[in-house]
Amino acid sequence: MDSSEVVNKYFILTGAMGAGKSTILEQLTKFGLTTINEPAREIIAEQRAIDGDGIYDRDPRLFYNLMLSRAIFQWKLHKETNDPIIWDRGIADNIVYAKLFSENPVAAENASKTFRYNQDVFFLNAWEEIYKNDEERKMSFLDAKKFGEQVKDTYIALGYNIIEVPFDDAEARAQYIVDRLK
Repeated sequence: MDSSEVVNKYFILTGAMGAGKSTILEQLTKFGLTTINEPAREIIAEQRAIDGDGIYDRDPRLFYNLMLSRAIFQWKLHKETNDPIIWDRGIADNIVYAKLFSENPVAAENASKTFRYNQDVFFLNAWEEIYKNDEERKMSFLDAKKFGEQVKDTYIALGYNIIEVPFDDAEARAQYIVDRLK
């Protein structure tokens, strides 16, 4: 019995860390689309504000569980919206995060099969020219690239269609996505 639920108006924007997702999402918002931020940075900010343990460098398992929980919550929260929504990473990204933190990915795998998005996933390949480390992004470019490749492989294994967004400025990349939504 298939217990999965697909929401075709949900579109994922995912890929390598530091490949320009946040900047493209800002542009998509300017174009009038609804976007949902990646849970990771929100959770980090919340946990740091309360001196909580749910941060990747304190308790990776708790951090992973909080991210997965938040992603499922957001997926359910927006179901009644009629307009397309662009997600900065989807539930399936948590499979790769679990592996990154040496955690068991079964919960994320199960959630990824249950809570589905539009078949088309917009993917950003690693782009060394724009990659930057910051307060929260400390991994090397090569590790970020590897993470992105694992994300792509995960979505393909789950039966999604990968649409690679070409390298260009943020506005052109956002326009590329908008054109494919039509």
